[in-house]
Amino acid sequence: MKYPRIQKSKEVLDIVIGKLSKDPKKRDPYYFVNEFQNSIVDRYLYIYNSLPDYSKMNEYYLLMCKNIVPEATMEKHKNHYLATIRIINQLAEKFKRYISKNKKMAEKNRFQKEFLGRASSVIRKLDKTIVELLGYSKDFKRIPNPDQKQYTVVLIGVPNSGKTTLLAQITDANPEINRYSFTTKSLNLGYFKKRLEIIQVVDTPGLIHTEFKDMNLIEKQAIVAIKTLANVIVFLYNQYQSLEDQERILSKIKKDNPDKKMFVLPSFGGKMPKQKNITIKNILNRDL
Repeated sequence: MKYPRIQKSKEVLDIVIGKLSKDPKKRDPYYFVNEFQNSIVDRYLYIYNSLPDYSKMNEYYLLMCKNIVPEATMEKHKNHYLATIRIINQLAEKFKRYISKNKKMAEKNRFQKEFLGRASSVIRKLDKTIVELLGYSKDFKRIPNPDQKQYTVVLIGVPNSGKTTLLAQITDANPEINRYSFTTKSLNLGYFKKRLEIIQVVDTPGLIHTEFKDMNLIEKQAIVAIKTLANVIVFLYNQYQSLEDQERILSKIKKDNPDKKMFVLPSFGGKMPKQKNITIKNILNRDL
């Protein structure tokens, strides 16, 4: 997912003032204030317009983004940019009037210096918001871009149940596979062709909690994939982990998604009681 490059106030001020210092018209205070205003406003409007807009997202992206940061919090951050733009515009227009009305160059320069000091102070107040937005950036950039129109099989299960291995076996994906738990930290996507149809397979992070409120950001991605992408859910059973815990997770998912087809794949040759088991061949033949 696209996310704008966000810079702290010192970097922004250094860039804008540095660029103006090389401008041959820099000695004109009115020109300096006007160009400073335009540069800051253009930068901040770009960031405002490039930050996630929850009102224009489909369900998949909306839920993924809300898992990272609540909508109200994102709106608060975006509104801080708008407020900063409004104040910079007000300051600039006021000081441009002062400069225009004054004939003495010394006074014009004084107004320019005063404007720069006050505008810089306003810009620095953005830093707290900027630090928070920078903290979200990696998570937003990691949101995968699945084909939401494709027939999709979503693989779920506890950590180390073989979801990623299965994805690599049946699709063209080349995911990281390790023996330790929690290798998968985001959705992995793969595809295979059945006759003329393309099947999308989504490998999800391992689930360790039953209730959504107890899940971390990584786990929540699996729930979003189930809710918004899955035509079929395949639960990979791990016979080396607690059967009771896995049945509890599976039962909760079935309860929360009554309209979804769900099957169990005993990834290590075990059998999960009271469930309809399938094989890799079933998946490849789409016998689901």
